[in-house]
Amino acid sequence: MDLSRYLIAASYFTTDKYWWVYILSIGLFFGVVFVLQAIALYTIASRAGYKLKWLAFIPVVSTYYIGVCAQKNKIFNKVDTRIIGLVAAILELLLLGGSAVYYSAVRCLAAAGCLDIKFNEMTNFIDVSVVGVPDGLNWAVWCLEYLYDYILSWFNLVFMVAQVLLLSAFFQTYASRRYFVFTLVSVIVPVQGIIFFVIRNNKGLSYREFMRAEQERRYRTYQQYQQQNPNPYNQNPYSHNPHAGNQPYDDGQPRPTPPEDPFSEFGGGSGSTNSDPFDN
Repeated sequence: MDLSRYLIAASYFTTDKYWWVYILSIGLFFGVVFVLQAIALYTIASRAGYKLKWLAFIPVVSTYYIGVCAQKNKIFNKVDTRIIGLVAAILELLLLGGSAVYYSAVRCLAAAGCLDIKFNEMTNFIDVSVVGVPDGLNWAVWCLEYLYDYILSWFNLVFMVAQVLLLSAFFQTYASRRYFVFTLVSVIVPVQGIIFFVIRNNKGLSYREFMRAEQERRYRTYQQYQQQNPNPYNQNPYSHNPHAGNQPYDDGQPRPTPPEDPFSEFGGGSGSTNSDPFDN
């Protein structure tokens, strides 16, 4: 679970004057969601028989353990989720360390009075510039200008891709019907631990097996519907008569003998042997 996202989220609720509220907010947001996630992963690992389930309670390492719990499904049906979980955990550690260095640099520059913050009315953004920096804070200036925009932003982009793949595989395993929605919500809002806790008692499934079972279920439902609601346009209206012949109006009943033709002597009857009197 990306702690750096909580650092950014908590900053919206605090000011420099109440820095302790900033730290408390970080601990509260991260702590509650992380504990719920850890309990969920531990429950899943216990039921599935995975080893080292206590790793779910260690920050950053728990990201790797998500891949352990999701190993019934592979990324693109080829890549083991444990590999993606390891990559995501390493990136999360780098983001956490980089974010801590960045905010430490900002605090040092602010304490030294080197930050000139102005509101740009044309762009509606806050412009931050550095003035009067002492020699000992050159590292902080570099962090302010390059660390976040040119390094951490790229790390964060790669981490988000790994996170999407990892969470997608996890929710395909334990919430197959709603895996796309749960993945999207978890990426946009850092509340994946809450969702994990809600679905912790679900049985892990292979997504391929789930789709196969879902197709079979839909086919059986369709067959039952066809049996209960036959289509009248697909039936022969004369097929109910056991004596019906091939002709559409043949009902199988005996026909009466046609009367004798009174003009048979003139050759009008079909069975007459007389020739046509006008036939020379």
